[in-house]
Amino acid sequence: MASSAPAALFQNDGDNSLAEGFRDKVASLHSHFDRDGDGYLNHSELRGLQLLTSGNDMHQGQYVMVCKSMGCDPSKGLGLDALRLVYASDGTSIEEDYLKVFGKAQSGESEKETPISEDDDDVLEVGEGGVDISN
Repeated sequence: MASSAPAALFQNDGDNSLAEGFRDKVASLHSHFDRDGDGYLNHSELRGLQLLTSGNDMHQGQYVMVCKSMGCDPSKGLGLDALRLVYASDGTSIEEDYLKVFGKAQSGESEKETPISEDDDDVLEVGEGGVDISN
């Protein structure tokens, strides 16, 4: 049974509500920051996520390192499954980051996500900085 836990992070056909909540929250974050809608978080998009959730900025070189460490092509960015792996790692909290972005816990289908920022551009207009995924 323990071997099915990682699969639960990626499959949408299970009854595991904890894994489903995790998947939904990561998908919501990914969708919110995927400004061009291509299914990947490019440097600018991932940089916005990093800045808003941790206060740390991200240099291009760090972005390339993150992509390569997750098996992603830096010219595309991080896909949804790669972001799920990041949030499944020790030292990350999808609950905390979800609250920072949307301002409330996700408790039901009837609730609509409400980003804290009304201006979408303010997340992406940031300076150079760093990312630490080794927490």
